[in-house]
Parts: sequence; structure tokens; C-alpha cells
Amino acid sequence: MRNQNTEFLIKKGLRLKTAGRVFAFVLTLVLCTHSLLAQAEGETLSPDQFGSLLTLDEAVQRALKSQAEVKRALARLSKEESLYKGTLAEFLPKLKADAFGGVATGERRFVSYVDAGIEQPIFQGGKNLAQKRRQQTLVESEKKKLEQVRLDVELGVRIVYAQVLQEKELTRMAQEQVKELAVEHERIKKLVDKEILPRYEFFRMETLLESAKHGRVKHKETYDYLLTVLKETIRIGEGESLDLEPLTDFQELEESAAQYLDKARHHDPVYQLQELKVKEKQFEKRALQADRFPKISLTAKWDQLRDVYANTNRGMVGIVGKWDIWDFGRLGSQIDAKSHEIEEMKWQGEIEIREHENAIQRIFHEARAAREKIRLTETLIQERQEIYKNEKTRLIAGEKGSQELVDSFVALEEAKGQRLQAITDYRILIVQLERKIGFEAHLEELNRSEDFDPSPNSREAES
Repeated sequence: MRNQNTEFLIKKGLRLKTAGRVFAFVLTLVLCTHSLLAQAEGETLSPDQFGSLLTLDEAVQRALKSQAEVKRALARLSKEESLYKGTLAEFLPKLKADAFGGVATGERRFVSYVDAGIEQPIFQGGKNLAQKRRQQTLVESEKKKLEQVRLDVELGVRIVYAQVLQEKELTRMAQEQVKELAVEHERIKKLVDKEILPRYEFFRMETLLESAKHGRVKHKETYDYLLTVLKETIRIGEGESLDLEPLTDFQELEESAAQYLDKARHHDPVYQLQELKVKEKQFEKRALQADRFPKISLTAKWDQLRDVYANTNRGMVGIVGKWDIWDFGRLGSQIDAKSHEIEEMKWQGEIEIREHENAIQRIFHEARAAREKIRLTETLIQERQEIYKNEKTRLIAGEKGSQELVDSFVALEEAKGQRLQAITDYRILIVQLERKIGFEAHLEELNRSEDFDPSPNSREAES
């Protein structure tokens, strides 16, 4: 009896020792696995592995530097600045020279003529000043047009970005649909093979599965295309990638359209541009009115003439005057026409501003409706999710067939698609609304940066 107890204790000790070794091995394996997973996660987050991520704002800043539309607007601005420098030169003296020398018949075989001098305008009736101010106004107008081009480029980038997010989510959703329908397809195929379900159920399921596969390919190809367009627009380089935020991260609207109208009047260039157009026409009228006055200049000349009838060599200092006293109403008609053109430009500005503000209000109310549609689709998804769960339960219990389950699944996926479309529509409307108010926050950031300075020095540094 004693030997049996001893043998039992020895066997029990061996079992415990073996179990301890197995537990230690399992624990070591778990720790090693956890360490490998942690290391893998660290490598996933390493920027050296996937490159640096560009945010949407950084992508916009890069697009504003590289787009052809912006460079074209900068070229137009440079042209007007060059013309402005030319109007400044009208206030400075002009050096003139007129010379002739040649062989002639008659008593004097060689004749010559030289007329050289310097002329300083004294009084032009305000024409030069009006032309200078008009050209200065054109420079300011081109700066505002440059702002508009930048805003349009940013609008395009942000719209494509929203569409990329939508296609990314639709591709993911299509992949989930294919997985879900593939499982149901296999189940129905087995039931049809066993002649439990009619064959048309299999063909119907086959059609739904192929439709989901087509949707997956379609959205994936559209996503690849839009992402390529976006990357080419922002000139993304090697070792860089675009940070795609979740589609559902969107900003909320302000309380009323009046807040957006107030911001637009402070930040959108369309208001200042209309004023500059009227000022330009006013300076054109002022330049025409200056032709009613005499033009007086101070001049110093040197004349030399060698001919059969003259042999002169003299210097002169004096006043040069010119005055068109009467032209039978030609100038007056041009001035009256310019006055009517100014009036037309004022009303044209009123019309454009009214259409601009009407568009702000329209987009604001469409955005509110789109926001409510998002809430509606969220409620619809909850309802159809519950229906889908109930259909699954009934199918397991044998109370319903597979057709009702598939119909509830398709209805659920349609509701998800409607939600994604509503969110995308809302995001695009928000972007359009921000464009109408001049992308307030981003415009202030641009104004603080050197890249937004449209002066020639900044453009040379940029190039």
C-alpha cells in the first residue's frame, strides 16, 4: 500500500512538472507573438516605410504653386505691372533726336540735318496722371483675379478630394457586399443542388453577386482615376502620400446665411473687383477729359542744318504748346459714351454681386437640406439593420426563406450607399460655400505667407 502511494505521488509530480513546462512554453510563445506584433505595428507607423503624409491643406498649398491657371494669372499680373512702369515714365523727360545726311543734286553735293533735344512735360491736363491711376487700378484688378484663380484651384482640389473619399468608402462597402453575398451564394447553391430551393433563386443570387463584383471594380477604378488626378494636381513626389481623412468627418453649417454673406463681403474678391472695374472706366473718362486742355512742355534743343539755302548751328530753350481747340464734338461724344459705360459697369456689378449672394443663399439652404438627408439616411440604416437582423433570426428559426434575407441585405446596402452620397453632396456644398466666402481661414493664412505675395520679387524667388 505504501509503495502504491509513493508511485502515485511520483506520477502526479511528473504530470505537474510537464504541465508547468507546457504552460511556460505557451506563455513564452504568447509573449514572443505580442512582441512581433508590436514591432510590426511600429514598422507600420514608421514614416520611413511609407513616406510622409500630406494633409489636405498642404496639398492645397502645393497646388496653388504648381497649377497652370495660377501661373497664367501671374503672367497677366506681370504684364500689367510692366505697363504700369511705362505710365510712370510719362512723367520723366524725353530725349529726342532726328538726323539726316545724304548726297543731293545742285550746288551743294552733301546735305545734313540734325535736331536733338530734351523735353519735359509741364502740363497735360491731368492725362498722364489719369493713365497712371487707370493702370494702377488694372494691377489691383489682376491681383484680385489672381485671388479668384487661387480660390477656384482650391475649390477644384477640395471637390476631387471629397469624391476620392466617397469612392474609397464605396469600394470598401462593395468589398463587404461581395463577401456577404458570396457566403449566401454558396448556401443557396447547396440548397438548390439538394432541390430544396427552386433554381431561379440561384440565378437571382448569382446576379446580385455579379452586380456587387461589378460595383467593386467600378468604384475601385474610379477611385484610382480620381486619386491619380488629385496627385497630379498637387504634384505629389516620391516618398509622399496623401492623408485621406474619414468621409464622415465634416464640419457643421453656421446658424444662418447672413453669417456667410457677411464673410463673403469681407473676403471674396468679387466685391472689390467690381469697384475696381468702375474706377478703371472713371480714369479712362478722366483721360479723355484731359484732351480739352492744352499740353505744355519745356524743351531744350540743338539744331544743325547744312543745305544750299541754310547753314545753321544753334541751341534753343523754350516752351512747346499744343491745343486742339475744336473738333466739332468728337471728343465730347467720346466722353458721353464713357459716362454711359461707367453707368453700365456699375449696374453690371450690382447684377453680379446679386447673383453671387443669391448663390450663397441657395447653396446654404441646399446644404441644410443635405445635412437633414444625412440624418434621414442614418435613421434608415438603423431601421434596415434591425430588419436584416430579424430576417437572419427568422431564417435560422425556419420561419422565412432566403429571399427575404437577401432583400433586406440589399435594402441595407442601398441605405448605406444613400448615406455616403448624402455626405459627399453635403461636403461638396460646404466647399462651394467656403469658395463663395473666399475660403476665409485659408485666405488669411495665404495672406500671411510669402507665397501669396504677387510682387515680382516673390515670383522670382518662387520660380
